[in-house]
Amino acid sequence: MHWADATSEKIMKKRNAEEYVVSSGITPSGHIHIGNARETLTADAVYKGMLKKGAEAKLIFIADDYDPLRKLYPFLPKEFEKYIGMPLSEIPCPQGCCKSYADHFLMPFLNSLEDLGVEITTHRANECYKAGMYNDAIITALENRLKIKELLDSYRKEPLADDWYPLNVVCEKCGKMHETKVINYNSEDKTITYVCKCGFENTVKPFNGIGKLPWRVDWPARWNIFGVTAEPMGKDHAASGGSYDTGIKIARQIFNYQAPEKMVYEWIQLKVGDKAMPMSSSSGVVFAVKDWTEICHPEVLRFLILKGKPTKHIDFDLKAISNLVDDYDELERKYFEL
Repeated sequence: MHWADATSEKIMKKRNAEEYVVSSGITPSGHIHIGNARETLTADAVYKGMLKKGAEAKLIFIADDYDPLRKLYPFLPKEFEKYIGMPLSEIPCPQGCCKSYADHFLMPFLNSLEDLGVEITTHRANECYKAGMYNDAIITALENRLKIKELLDSYRKEPLADDWYPLNVVCEKCGKMHETKVINYNSEDKTITYVCKCGFENTVKPFNGIGKLPWRVDWPARWNIFGVTAEPMGKDHAASGGSYDTGIKIARQIFNYQAPEKMVYEWIQLKVGDKAMPMSSSSGVVFAVKDWTEICHPEVLRFLILKGKPTKHIDFDLKAISNLVDDYDELERKYFEL
């Protein structure tokens, strides 16, 4: 039995849901590489395993395009320094060819998924927040601020500040998210007062895109919003004390939701000569998914990622692609002969 079939069977026995929602996602801060594709293809394999067993299931992809640009990455021009702190969806395309910065990196990946045989429903975080899908979760988080702080502090060496709020605000003047600070929440009229380093201050209802939950609160909130029952995650999120551990407690104690079953995957490293380096969009150490179809058939990439369990480490070496193709051809021949 293939590991994806075994995993889907295990999840179905444990959850016994009317519909299984398998989720994947990425922050399109740079070129989306085959290491990122491991998460989505893992989710797709488990989703397909559920369908084979006759279950009602769907596969979703959440693009975290409302995350801020954190720094001037090596592949960006100097003038993009002024956009640091702004949501990726609100920043212009670095090459002027797409609707936004986020779209510039997201669209080639989504188009590549079609070539890889992945049929997925995409949700963009910026659209979800602006449409009000997170409004209730924002209020729930603000009204349980101290409880969330206590949960997070139990995993931290240094506790969060006493005046910490589980909300990032997009400044209505400068458009930046990382330079604002919530200084008060009024539970009666559901408003927050915030100040920004640019000098702007306002009292406003933090809905429809004005406010965004920080990652460790956003993740468990979206599990509830989208009804997620299973999700692959990198070993960093799954590590002890990582965002999955805190997410489990926040989901259950704050949002009254059972956290999804986790599927942990290892990194894919890019081998250059004798060295193997973890792929990273921010550092520019990548082999983009969109470039794979220029050199090889998409099913061979699926073979590379899915032939071993997700917890198995992969070193990706361009020089070894011909050997990989030979392995795929041999497996295909044996399958159809049998």
